[in-house]
Amino acid sequence: MLGADLKLLIPAAMNSVYLNTGTLGPTPSTALAAAAASELEWVEAGPGQVSHYETAHAKVRQFAERVQQRMRGGVVSITENNSESLIRVLWGLRWEAGDEIITTDHEHDAVLLSLSSIMRQFGTRVRVISLQDPIGFVEALTNALNPRTRLVLMSHVSYQTGWELPVGEVADAIRRHPDCRLLVDGAQGLGNIVVDPERLGVDYYVFCGHKWMLAPAGWAGLWVRQQRREEIGTRWPQKPYPVDPRLLESGPLSAYSQGGDDLEYGTRCWPRVAGWSVTWDYFEEEGFFEHAAYQLSLRDEAREAVLGVPGFDVMDPVAGMAKTALMTVSSRQWGSGLADHLAKRGVVVKPEPFSGGVRLAFAAFNTRSDIEALITALREL
Repeated sequence: MLGADLKLLIPAAMNSVYLNTGTLGPTPSTALAAAAASELEWVEAGPGQVSHYETAHAKVRQFAERVQQRMRGGVVSITENNSESLIRVLWGLRWEAGDEIITTDHEHDAVLLSLSSIMRQFGTRVRVISLQDPIGFVEALTNALNPRTRLVLMSHVSYQTGWELPVGEVADAIRRHPDCRLLVDGAQGLGNIVVDPERLGVDYYVFCGHKWMLAPAGWAGLWVRQQRREEIGTRWPQKPYPVDPRLLESGPLSAYSQGGDDLEYGTRCWPRVAGWSVTWDYFEEEGFFEHAAYQLSLRDEAREAVLGVPGFDVMDPVAGMAKTALMTVSSRQWGSGLADHLAKRGVVVKPEPFSGGVRLAFAAFNTRSDIEALITALREL
């Protein structure tokens, strides 16, 4: 069920030409109904009822284990958003003043603000590598690695351009620095391209449910390579029931779970994960590779059509990067204000000041008719 059949289940896609899944995926009505029904059952039973609460939490763990079957070689924790996942890792690692972190000039504010917080607290330094460096991104990053480099934090897919970054090549370079780790922000990865953190050589991989995976808002995750779990200090110890405060006088609690639930402590609306479970079923049944291929075919078709309209251009990947279903269109006349003009014509996109234009996301429910509507709107302008 790709394209028109799936679109029938998505109200936002029926009411507009929705090309902004990279910001927030419109959730199919079937997934929304499952989430709402699960939440209603939880509320009616009394959400504070211990057995019911624990059952709801257990379903989240069951879902996390399903994700682990797709992302082997590590443990998966379910979080509320990518920012939470990033903070878990950044504040969980041990830092010393003068330690260095390498990142890129294409990172989201969630990354930049998180880095700023640990710089202020621990005295770490940040080095920024340009993705358009004339000597090549991987070469420039490799040259920047040194004995004080403790972390490389980079996107899998640039939220600004939609380019897939050479994560695997960066991981290969980092292996020559045993004290350095690789944290990848995969907010634009899962559901857009095929994701395999273990194969890529990643240590920590952040992924999102409410973008390309079309889950209800408020669901994301963190994959941690098995060998790196002990390095994260923000894991929650397994708690004895009840916790005796006097135990802390003898030192920190030391018993940890062997699953990803050690990063999930705290109250949240656990039952709503049913919505993500429904969309995950859909992606697994249709195939993650098939989704990526279909979405990329739409992107390629849209690219050729956009280039046929005077006054608009497409920002194609530079050497070493790869294209994905996320694409940036620039306009000398309208700049990022192009988004407002398209919105008036029923086309939903994201303004992208970086490129002087807009960002388009071609998801599993989009069709050629969406491309035709986009091109018609551009021609009218």
